[in-house]
Amino acid sequence: MRMEWGSEIGVVFYRWIIKLRRQPIYLFFSLIQPLVWFLLFTQAFSAIGNIPGFEQITGTSDYITFFTAAVIIQTIASSALQSGIGMVNDLDSGYLDKMKVAPIHKSSILLGKVLSDGVSIVIQVGIIIALALIVGVNIATGVAGVALILLLAMAFGIAWSGISLFVGLQTKSTETTLSVGLLTTFPLLFLSTAVMPKELLPMWVQNVATLNPISYIANAFQGLIIRGFEWGAIANAIIVIALIGVVSLGASIALFRRAVNR
Repeated sequence: MRMEWGSEIGVVFYRWIIKLRRQPIYLFFSLIQPLVWFLLFTQAFSAIGNIPGFEQITGTSDYITFFTAAVIIQTIASSALQSGIGMVNDLDSGYLDKMKVAPIHKSSILLGKVLSDGVSIVIQVGIIIALALIVGVNIATGVAGVALILLLAMAFGIAWSGISLFVGLQTKSTETTLSVGLLTTFPLLFLSTAVMPKELLPMWVQNVATLNPISYIANAFQGLIIRGFEWGAIANAIIVIALIGVVSLGASIALFRRAVNR
């Protein structure tokens, strides 16, 4: 039973990887916004690194280095958003109608999809890290830290993609899925510690940032990039990722089963 389920996930995973290879332009479009942020936003606001106390709080006076974590998170969120849009396209094309009569576990269709999204996210985050190194960002934890960043990015991307999958399955609308994704991602990003250290945020934003899951992912990435292996921050990020994944993917799988069994 488990062998069959794993094989089914592998087949669906391979289908999406083939689609990605045939249409690599999707990777490029997902990277446009993070690249603009990285190359323009950091240059326009590079003076933030000169704010008194910034270096003492963050461990660096280089805002580009600090902001790299935010760009990685934005890259993950943009790529995860494509998961729900891809599912809506499958609904519109009739592909999922064929899956209704296929002798496979329905959850394998969804899990194969999100695993392929995880691979896409690793590729995109790898490109962002390579660009960061080119512009002078130093990764304090070296190769091991980069590998851990990629693993956390993949796990967070899979968990976060469950949100767009749920919205896509619920609304069956590309426009709504895109809108909800953008309206949730940007406020959460700017109300976290990804863009500015917590101590320099207004008090009410600090309170929101404490409850914001993005803050815990950003703290882990910033530690790996700037200061070293901060295992407490890494553990917190893993817990947050697990909680998001259980809720978002659990809800998506339940909704998906209901959709294909009608």
